[in-house]
This record gives sequence, structure tokens and C-alpha cells, in this order.
Amino acid sequence: MKKVTGERARDGARLALPFLAADFVDGAAFGVIAAGIGLGVAGPVLLSAIAFSGSAQFAALTVLGDRGSLLSILLAVAALNARYLVYGASVAPALSRNPVRRVLEAQLLTDASWALSVRETSVSRGLMLGSGAISWIGWTGGTAAGALFGSAIGDYRGIGLDAALPAFFVCLLLDRLARRADLIAGVLAGVAAVALAPYLPPGIPLVVVLAAALARPR
Repeated sequence: MKKVTGERARDGARLALPFLAADFVDGAAFGVIAAGIGLGVAGPVLLSAIAFSGSAQFAALTVLGDRGSLLSILLAVAALNARYLVYGASVAPALSRNPVRRVLEAQLLTDASWALSVRETSVSRGLMLGSGAISWIGWTGGTAAGALFGSAIGDYRGIGLDAALPAFFVCLLLDRLARRADLIAGVLAGVAAVALAPYLPPGIPLVVVLAAALARPR
């Protein structure tokens, strides 16, 4: 069984290699911005290693950059990562029964590793671990490189990286616009978030929009 899992992990790593460069670049952008707003080098790297969630970490930077509260950050992060409740429930039976290993394996659950792990008739723990490990290396390594660079240059806005935060979320949105109704909902959500921004604490407009999206009939 261990040999089969190891072989599948290598398959997962190979399948995830095309994402490695993207994970590294996104992680580097996060590191530069995090260092630029005063989080240093060790903090962003540790956050990437532990949180390992691009959408949540970029959302946290957005709120921090606007001097938002910890509650706003927690609400935004929880809303953006709610999908992992479903992901986790679907792969839980395949994870190790050892509590420590189970936690470490769950850490490697990403959108890509989940999609690869459920592509067959049963959940493949090896595919999830191999592909998740590659993404973790790319994301955390990119964060370290970006944080070091960000600490050296200081103001990231001077090189245009202030556009990285909205661009990251726009890319996430475009990836999910499969129907005309999705496009309309995305545009309305963007307009609503901008309209609410002057009246609500930083991060809360995002939570309101996400709640409305979850309540929207499918």
C-alpha cells in the first residue's frame, strides 16, 4: 500500500509541475506586498507555510493595507475558504489515521490537488499529496523570494505591484465564468463591493458579497 501511495504521489507531483511556476510567481507577489506593508520576511513565509491559501492571504493583505480589523480579516478568510469544508469532507476517508500525519496531509489540500485526487472512481491520497506538495513548495518558495525582494525595494507600488491584489481576484473570477449568468453575477458583485466600501469596515463588503453569492439560487 505504501509503495502504491508513493508511486501515486510521484504521479501527482508530475501532474502539478505545470502549476509550479504560477504558484511561485503568485507567492512572490504576495511576499513583495507583505514585506512592503511592513510584515518583514519571516512573517509572510511562515504564513504561507501554515495558511497556504492564496485567496485568503491576498484578502488579508487587502484588509491590512486598508487598516482593517482582525475580525474583518477573519471573516473574509473564512468566507473565501468555506469551500474547503466540502473538499475536506470528500477526501477525509483517504487520509492517514494517525492524527499528526492527518493534519500534515490535510495541509496539502488545494483546489488543484483536490481536483486531481478525485479524478478517478475513488479518492487518491497519493495524487493529492504529490500535487499539493509541489504547490506548497512553489507558493512558499515564491513568498520567501518575494519577501526578500520586497524588503530590499521597500515601496512595491513603484514597480506596479499594487495591481497584483485586484488582478489576483480578477483571475480567480475569470476562471469561474462559465455561463452568462455567472458573468452578470460577477459584475453585480464587483459593483456592490465598490459601492459598499465607503460605508463598511475593510473586508466586510467582501463578506457581504460572498454571502449573497452563496444565497443565490443555482
